[in-house]
Amino acid sequence: MPTVDIKKKKSKGKKIVAIVISVLVAVVIIGIAVINAMVKPVDVNSDKAVYVGGMLTSDSIEYNERSADGLSSNLIVKIMQVVWKSCSSSDAKKHAKQTPPDVVMKKDIPYLDDGNLYHMLDVYYPQNTPKDAELPVIIDIHGGGWMYATKDLNEYYCRALADRGYVVFNISYRLVPDVTVTDQLRDVAMALNWISDNMGDYPCGDSIMLTGDSAGGMLCAYTTIISQSEDLQKTFGVDKVNLTVDAVLLTSPVAYMKDGAMSVYTKLMWGKDYKKAPTYDYMNFDEIIDYGTMPPTYLITSTGDSMANDQTHKMAQLLQSKGVDTTIRDYQPYNGKKLPHVFSVLEPFDTIGRQTIDDATAFYQRIINTKQLANK
Repeated sequence: MPTVDIKKKKSKGKKIVAIVISVLVAVVIIGIAVINAMVKPVDVNSDKAVYVGGMLTSDSIEYNERSADGLSSNLIVKIMQVVWKSCSSSDAKKHAKQTPPDVVMKKDIPYLDDGNLYHMLDVYYPQNTPKDAELPVIIDIHGGGWMYATKDLNEYYCRALADRGYVVFNISYRLVPDVTVTDQLRDVAMALNWISDNMGDYPCGDSIMLTGDSAGGMLCAYTTIISQSEDLQKTFGVDKVNLTVDAVLLTSPVAYMKDGAMSVYTKLMWGKDYKKAPTYDYMNFDEIIDYGTMPPTYLITSTGDSMANDQTHKMAQLLQSKGVDTTIRDYQPYNGKKLPHVFSVLEPFDTIGRQTIDDATAFYQRIINTKQLANK
């Protein structure tokens, strides 16, 4: 009898295990089906269009590059599409509560005339600016994990900068998984060269600060170095940039894409076969910095910046070790709350957001003053 009981228990145990496995498989299948439904591309003109990579389609515009083949089917990428879609909704709610300053706005200017909405930029500058004015220039590259947003995400931030006395160019670029980071660097270079060719149409002086936040910070830092190296321009397939950058402002830059737990995601931004790509040896900023010289650089992070606090400090230490004029501001809790990732970009009109922007532009003004003294 005991032997029979043991056999019955084993048989029952196997059935339970089989049921559990079947339930788990069913949950996974249903989950994948739900994710696929949530990230299904919609027409660019649809009222349901969301600016997340891989989620727009068009009969007239080709969004995909062959370099990104296979990325759109990657489960990690699909999950992040859902995450960024959610961010789109929350960011829209933040903007709805803000009142930006009234500045001159020239919107949706194509820097590449191919009809692609991601190949556009905006220009902002103060109201009542004299026609012969020569204002310092700021060029902004938005963040969004390389997969999310257009220039519109940073419009209020850029208007806040313009209101302080600058001509601000705010650029879009194509998104993963339609393209890879390398393609985005090409877009940024094209945008900067358009700006170089067209600055005379706006009240621009000869001082330029390049800025970016999060993923945009990475694109900003990389562009600054690549523009100085013919070898890197060939490796990345990027055009030489015909602009001299006097200063760089990096807000929570994510520029070490091989490192840490996030690398499971960030390495994919370079393509499905990123290990075979010629750029594999340059996916961390310390692997390219010696190809050029960084101008004076100002970095912003905060104690609540869980995504990039460590990376921002790591970059600051690297720049300091290379003799770069480097300032890093790690903002402490404000009113009892830790400040989140890129807080000054997403909330530029809060008291601490305004102060953070004032601190950063004071740094830029110092660089401008030094340049003017040197030119006398």
